[in-house]
Amino acid sequence: MAGPGKGPGGLGDWTRRLRKEPPAPSAAERVHALDEAALDNEVGWAAEHTRRYIASDGGDDGWDGPRPILILYTTGRRSGRVRRNPLLYVDHDGQRLLVGSKGGDSAHPSWYLNLLAEPRVHVRVGADVYEARADTLTAEERAAVWPHLVAAYPMFAEYQAGTEREIPLVRLVRAS
Repeated sequence: MAGPGKGPGGLGDWTRRLRKEPPAPSAAERVHALDEAALDNEVGWAAEHTRRYIASDGGDDGWDGPRPILILYTTGRRSGRVRRNPLLYVDHDGQRLLVGSKGGDSAHPSWYLNLLAEPRVHVRVGADVYEARADTLTAEERAAVWPHLVAAYPMFAEYQAGTEREIPLVRLVRAS
């Protein structure tokens, strides 16, 4: 009869495995590794905003005025590398939303194209970093939210008027 620590799966096996396997990285170590591997936005000012935001846990985002800014980590659709972008976000009815405006450009922003290819993302709001799924709002959902968005940020109405593409709204769903 096998006693404690004897036989397959006993305490002895567990202890031996524990000594051989490195401990799982802490949340802080995972975030640090994520930032070490990430590529910044190719636009110089956006890369600088990102670095300042991360260094200050969101206290200094580089923008004038109170705007809710987060850092979105996506996987590059061609490179497969982690990319990070500072983005304005909007909280609406308990949902965190991103606006794929690119200033009204005729093309979608790269971060949006990346999350279409891989919707699993990481999000940093201040010092809080979490995994999420990025879902583009349906036409009906967007129509319901858009008036609230442009009431808070009229620039988005101008951006939409300046392009033929429909500016997408993206919901970030925190992984459980």
